[in-house]
Amino acid sequence: MAARLVEREMHLQLDQARNGPLRWHEHLESADACSGKDGAGRDGAIVLGSVDCEGSLVFVGPDYLLEATLHYRQRLHCDRCLTAYEQEVDLPLAFVVTNRHDDVSATDDGAGARELEPEDLSTLTAVEGAVDLAVLVREQVELNLPMKPICDPSCRGLCPQCGADRKREVCTCAGERLDPRWSGLEAIRARLEGI
Repeated sequence: MAARLVEREMHLQLDQARNGPLRWHEHLESADACSGKDGAGRDGAIVLGSVDCEGSLVFVGPDYLLEATLHYRQRLHCDRCLTAYEQEVDLPLAFVVTNRHDDVSATDDGAGARELEPEDLSTLTAVEGAVDLAVLVREQVELNLPMKPICDPSCRGLCPQCGADRKREVCTCAGERLDPRWSGLEAIRARLEGI
């Protein structure tokens, strides 16, 4: 699944935070028509409306601290019952922004690839003294998508035999049906219980 947002540049210049905290508030409009398809052919996650993002950039020498909160509404499809549902999201973010480029490490394979360290996941490297907030917001929205979206923790999903949505209707199928591949083991268990 992929949440799609309008391509737009929102550059945050690091120099603007040198003399005091830089506070910002932006809206990134979503592109509803660009929703992706997931592996089952269903529509993917869609951000509804816009992503409201606000935050601050503080110089902590030699680096910067970027703190932000993203607020948006998204539409997902439940993995249990396959119905679409909407969800409000408040996502806090915190990153160290650096203007420095580390030397190529000894583990570098020559193509610019290297193993990520835990601190790399919360560090951003500014490009020409700026951070593109639009790219950061798009990445964080996509990283925050649940792997197995569930509309409700009590959702019972679809009946594996008749396909009825057990959240909305009562199905008449037998509750527990034994897989025929296990019948040989079930026969052994019945004999052992009879001893």
